Amino acid sequence: MPSEQTEFFLSRAPRALVPALRSHPGLEQVLQELVRAAREAWPEVGLEVEAFLAHAAERLPATGDAGAVLASLCAEDLALAFTCTRGNARALQTFDAHVLSQVGTWLPGEAPSQVDELRQLLRQRLLVPVGGAPPKLASYSGRAPLAQWVRAVALRLHIDQQRAAPREQPVGERLPGLAERLGADPELAFIRERHQEDFRGAFRAALGRLDTRERNLLRLHHVHGLSMDAMAATTQAPRSTVARWIARARERLLALTREELTARLGLTTDELDSLLRLVRSELDISLRQLLAD
Repeated sequence: MPSEQTEFFLSRAPRALVPALRSHPGLEQVLQELVRAAREAWPEVGLEVEAFLAHAAERLPATGDAGAVLASLCAEDLALAFTCTRGNARALQTFDAHVLSQVGTWLPGEAPSQVDELRQLLRQRLLVPVGGAPPKLASYSGRAPLAQWVRAVALRLHIDQQRAAPREQPVGERLPGLAERLGADPELAFIRERHQEDFRGAFRAALGRLDTRERNLLRLHHVHGLSMDAMAATTQAPRSTVARWIARARERLLALTREELTARLGLTTDELDSLLRLVRSELDISLRQLLAD
């Protein structure tokens, strides 16, 4: 019988995911390992176990393989972010030392004064509640390294700073060649330059959350190049039905990719919409590359 701790975790997880979590073998051991790893990483912060598990459960995706979802959690990073949002002074010091100290390495060539200014803006953006809402750091789900997630927020802030002061730091001069590589859309060029690996990881995770039939349909069409007529013959279904299946699989893949990017990068709705434009524009190429792996 599941322990009270496990039942509490399940009570805070997305309802659609609970059956898969409940049937996952060794769920209690997985949760114990999450807590152990978090405590060992940051013994000085005094982790509140029950509140931490609730925090982790509430940030799980609504669908997917339970084993893969649990295995993707960065327990140490999630615990640090969680304790920071609780205002824990030791956690905030640790966050400064382990994460915000890297801002200068994310922006090589920038003046120390600009790096310090961005670091301060980043603290405010991530740690200060706005309008009664939790601080932005509370949206970090633990499904990507914390430094990677914060880096994405920092780079977004940096480009916003550049746009706010075009005479001092023209984007076209600071990012030479990007706009040319993606036509007339410098925002997409920036996204491709900065978030290529983030997108690849999110896209892989989204593919893993598709069911077997959806992946097979996309593989047959995009990797093996089967036409709709050939796939209709293979599946013994009408051509129009096969076309609908593929269209639905593509749209579900895009929706899941959006979920993964939201969890990994912490972007705003507008920023996500820009990134999804890039995802859509390169979907066929990405499917051929990743489904062939």
